[in-house]
Amino acid sequence: MPSKKSLPAQLRGQSSYWRSCILITAAHLDLFRWIGAQEKTPLAGAAYFGGKPTGWEIFLNALCGMKLLRKRGAKYANTLFSLRCLAGDDASLYLPDYDAWDAWGGLASALRGGRRPKVHKPFLSDGKATARLLHALHLDAQRIAPQLIKKLPLRGARTLLDVGGGLGAFSVAFCRRYPLLQATLVEHPRVVALTRQAIEKAGMGKRVRVMGLDFSRGALPRNFDSVFVSNVVHSQGPDQNRSLLAKIRDCLNPGGQLILRDVFMSHNRVAPEWATLFSVLLLLHTPQGRCYALAEILGWLRQAGFAKLKGPFRSSSLFFDPDSILIATKR
Repeated sequence: MPSKKSLPAQLRGQSSYWRSCILITAAHLDLFRWIGAQEKTPLAGAAYFGGKPTGWEIFLNALCGMKLLRKRGAKYANTLFSLRCLAGDDASLYLPDYDAWDAWGGLASALRGGRRPKVHKPFLSDGKATARLLHALHLDAQRIAPQLIKKLPLRGARTLLDVGGGLGAFSVAFCRRYPLLQATLVEHPRVVALTRQAIEKAGMGKRVRVMGLDFSRGALPRNFDSVFVSNVVHSQGPDQNRSLLAKIRDCLNPGGQLILRDVFMSHNRVAPEWATLFSVLLLLHTPQGRCYALAEILGWLRQAGFAKLKGPFRSSSLFFDPDSILIATKR
């Protein structure tokens, strides 16, 4: 238990955003990939990115202080960690944080004015930011899928509907694991072109059918043994979620199962901490989204006509995966 004297210093350290700003700016610039396995000077940085060498020296020195670069004379190089984890695709995991920078700066105004976005950002507002966010989510999903698939009741399923499946990491993994499974992935028309590209790149165009559909408005396709819904519930309001769960029940075959993956909160919505923080992000990016209490979601499932509820259990043991799984059977 920290003493009263140490607590202010602790809180000040935890609330410091300097490191985050420097790291996500370096990721946005793709600086670690630019350095690669070579040594670069501030003069080279100014020639490549623009600006003045003095500014780049200050910035590169800060990254050295953070142990992300090393310095020899007037030259800078990646550390082994940065070369392995930040000089490749993993650096793109920080780009959504860069894209959200302006939104976080408007938090006080959003609270005082009671204003929320009219559309879900960035998916319906910024094509480039959408591509960056989907790519980051896809990288995480590819790591989560091998653990998740072992926990799901898909062995007997022949047809699966993936609602809001992004770039298709989970649908692809499920179909590769079960050769008889056919998946249909539904994504918003503004996003679906990126989905199709990713499915074709994975060589799974014959196993994963992609449909462009705004499922908040239109009906879902029918006759599925299983429906997988990952991180959709938190992006919508309560009425939208009740409507979506009713549509999912209608599209399931008798005895079919809904696999719901999301963050489930305590009854008073103050835990887990990550979900409380994420709900603030959703306040800034969605018209009605937030993380919901487990009891709320269970109530919606029963109201929609689901029974034999199983879970929640962890989606995976990975530190960056805060999600859990609920499995519900069509009554």
